[in-house]
Amino acid sequence: MSVVLEVHDLEKSFGAVVAAHDINVVVEEGETIGVIGANGAGKTTFVNLVTGHLPPGGGTVEFMGRSILGHSVRAIARMGLCRSFQVPQVFLSETVFDNLMMAFGVAEQDGARLLTPLLEEERAMRVEAHLARYQIAEYRDVIGAALPQGVRKLLDIAMATVRKPKLLMLDEPTSGISAEEKFAIMDILMRALKEEHTTVLFIEHDMEIVERYVARVLAFYQGEIICDAPTREALRDDRVLEYVLGRGHGAVAEASPAPSARSSSGDDTLAVSDLDVSIGATPILRGVHLGVPSGTMCGLIGRNGAGKTTFMRAVMGALSILRGNLRLGDIDLAATPAHRRAHLGIGFMPEDRRLVPELTAEENILLPVWATGADNARERLEWIYRLMPEVEEFRHRGATALSGGQQKFVAFARALMCGTRLLLLDEPSEGIAPIFAQRMVEILHDLKQEGASVLVAESNDVHVAALLDRTFVIERGSVVERG
Repeated sequence: MSVVLEVHDLEKSFGAVVAAHDINVVVEEGETIGVIGANGAGKTTFVNLVTGHLPPGGGTVEFMGRSILGHSVRAIARMGLCRSFQVPQVFLSETVFDNLMMAFGVAEQDGARLLTPLLEEERAMRVEAHLARYQIAEYRDVIGAALPQGVRKLLDIAMATVRKPKLLMLDEPTSGISAEEKFAIMDILMRALKEEHTTVLFIEHDMEIVERYVARVLAFYQGEIICDAPTREALRDDRVLEYVLGRGHGAVAEASPAPSARSSSGDDTLAVSDLDVSIGATPILRGVHLGVPSGTMCGLIGRNGAGKTTFMRAVMGALSILRGNLRLGDIDLAATPAHRRAHLGIGFMPEDRRLVPELTAEENILLPVWATGADNARERLEWIYRLMPEVEEFRHRGATALSGGQQKFVAFARALMCGTRLLLLDEPSEGIAPIFAQRMVEILHDLKQEGASVLVAESNDVHVAALLDRTFVIERGSVVERG
């Protein structure tokens, strides 16, 4: 087989932080390679360096026998080295068909291997064939914002492959996809890429996906490749077991109790009844009944698109309710302006983190204090750092210099700053490495021991089941209590 990608002695640092050191990789045509490692290990940095999104500090990168260092992202894509991102890059206001029409149009302008400009009818025919290959034809006329997460992922990757790339680098293709859907989505994806004769390298935290679809593994730790081996061998490697999968992960320092701003009053109960919420003309939540008593940890479990995020956004006031009752103790939340809900002691961790890129990690954590004027900010921040000492270690780093998992922890810490009565956590373990997910569970356990009132939304309860006092299952916008 011919060599598609060859990387030697690749280096990259951000100030004193070494993000890539002595990276050496050879990728042969037709391979399917998985890139694994804890959040912050250097996986995305590696992909960004190879695809031109970051300039390296040293080393060489050759694609199809040609050096691509110094070339623009667009020029590298023209050569046939393309990528997708963890968050799908689709036009949310356009239909699936129009998204692909635009992707084909841009590829033609770039002189991709389509090669000749197409008539509108010819381009439409190619789009229809692409829709069929990725099995998203039934969503042809649905806008991007209304797509299930799995379909949005397929569309994003389908848009990346209109150029017929020789090598496609994917950043967490199953991120945000429910456990019930992930294998079906990956089957479609891998079949389509095989038909297109595309060499694939993808970052993945889900070891079930790695074991099932990957022939070779690159394991990263602290910016270095600690294992490059066939999948079964790699997943038995001692260093991979310790630094990626979390076996033998040590206990962390015990946090002292939270500052006294947290109330244990019986009034600290989220009570929701007959809740209806729509987005535009589309009903999302239908007659939802749900209660989170003070001092309990409850789970809202359902696949992507079932309504979990909509529910949490409605509680926070980011979405208007059509009908129903929404109360925190004796306070009518429906009658409380959205900007006042943090003042009531509700902390919200959104799935997509929503950090302010211009601020440091600590400044992002302190944002609720700046908004509410809480008078015990320093005491609470110190408690958070005792609870999550890893966050204190990178508190002065800019938000954009953090890995996805580190950003997740900052978003969690920010929610804790104001979440003295109720914490709403939207998919806290989604998109993070197993060792980070294990750490997240440890933190939740500590919060449970302190008597925090928490509602955790997850696609499945595999990580948090043992912590939950109550479980609510949501399906198509309706909720039932499982126990």
